[in-house]
Amino acid sequence: MPRQSERVGRSGEYFVASLLSLYADTVVIVPHSAEADIIFDVDHKLYKCQVKTQSKIQNCRVSWIYDFRRGAYTKDRFYTEDAIDVYALVALKHQSVHFMFSQGLKQISFKDEEVQAWNSLTNTKNLFKELRCQQTP
Repeated sequence: MPRQSERVGRSGEYFVASLLSLYADTVVIVPHSAEADIIFDVDHKLYKCQVKTQSKIQNCRVSWIYDFRRGAYTKDRFYTEDAIDVYALVALKHQSVHFMFSQGLKQISFKDEEVQAWNSLTNTKNLFKELRCQQTP
């Protein structure tokens, strides 16, 4: 039986995949051992998405903290520069997602009010707009 943290992570991946499928013809959840969690297309170009999921604010904390490193059981915990195109930060408690591009951060935190204000549908639509803009020469 999977650990609870694996269940939380997997549920975040399915949630993000469902949002991406609103705008992408191809959305694939990748096997657990791969670097990216989801591969999706925008206008025939493939992108790699890493999903970071939290179920709640951790005890003794006042904010949502997302770690951009790989899991604790991985030998090399840092992703290479071109391994991930976009991160999806998921807050299961609020059923919300925030997309962001790699900025070389190890960790980021958000106050609960910020996370509650995330609009998953708008964030997904904006992600696709931004990716299309990046494709334009």
